[in-house]
Amino acid sequence: MQAILRDLTALEFDILERHLDLAYAICKKYVPSFKGEFTAQLLTQVFALWLEDTSTGIADNAIENFNSSSQEKPNTKMIEFALGSAYGDVLNTAFDTQWKHIADEYGEELCIRHENPEYTTFPYSIVQKRISSQKTVFFEPIMATMSYAISKK
Repeated sequence: MQAILRDLTALEFDILERHLDLAYAICKKYVPSFKGEFTAQLLTQVFALWLEDTSTGIADNAIENFNSSSQEKPNTKMIEFALGSAYGDVLNTAFDTQWKHIADEYGEELCIRHENPEYTTFPYSIVQKRISSQKTVFFEPIMATMSYAISKK
């Protein structure tokens, strides 16, 4: 099956915005000096601090109530969606890419797409895989790989 790409719907953009708001709260929780600009270095720091956090995890149904002063640890879905969205924002700013919806033989997902040259990356999957592996250094190396691939035009 050939990949089918489309622009995001208004609902998908709304959800993305909520995930970015959550990313802001999570970054502020772990890095109180955070001023609102997402960077790969900041996301690496926040992810490492989250992994080290031994506080009780927040329940899945309490996500809407999370803010930067929450004493509970964000759950894995919160980290996946928040840091994935923030990472997509970083990539869009750095490489003039766009969020797209992709459907292929592996399923459907939101991705970051560069058109010329063609390059696709999956911020949510990137974070999800590192949650299970607990590797903390991945945002900047993946960004460097993307930069190299795009510059070989």
